[in-house]
Amino acid sequence: MAGYSTNGVPLAAAVTGAERFAIDTQAANGINPQTAAMTLVQLAAAISFLNNNTSLTPVAGSRYYTSVSVGATGSGNTTFTGISALIGATGGTDKFIYELHDSTGALVATTALAGVTVGTAGTWQQIPFTAPVSIAPGNYFIVVQNNGTTARIATYNAPTSPLLTGSATGTFGTSASITPPTTYTAGVGPVATLY
Repeated sequence: MAGYSTNGVPLAAAVTGAERFAIDTQAANGINPQTAAMTLVQLAAAISFLNNNTSLTPVAGSRYYTSVSVGATGSGNTTFTGISALIGATGGTDKFIYELHDSTGALVATTALAGVTVGTAGTWQQIPFTAPVSIAPGNYFIVVQNNGTTARIATYNAPTSPLLTGSATGTFGTSASITPPTTYTAGVGPVATLY
């Protein structure tokens, strides 16, 4: 059947979900591994998790954050250019600032403090840092800050999650540390990733 098999490659007699396939890690400058493996079950879980989101009506100036794990021990530093976040049910009008914080809550990188006008609802918006950042493997927090209450932030809405999420009041355009959360709260942490 077209699209379900590659010519010349035999079809699996049975699919168990434990099959592994290569994925691109997008590691910069030849850092190993350039590829890793993922099972069909892991892929299905990731897709389900990413699609289970809701739109948060933000409080102007507040920071909303989600934990993210970067690299593996011994894999060396990875360079990131910015953050990509999913816009909720309403886009436009307001401005977003993205930030990256380390495991202690200290600011590591930020996008322009003037903010960038929020894009179209339901799309991923990439905003570059003011300068690329090279970070060691570890746990970090991705932050989304909105200057208004019109544009929505897409947030993880799974009943349980391995992520840590939180929020803090703030002033739009003013950088500040965060207090790292120790729990997951549905509907708070932005659906976002580093790029």
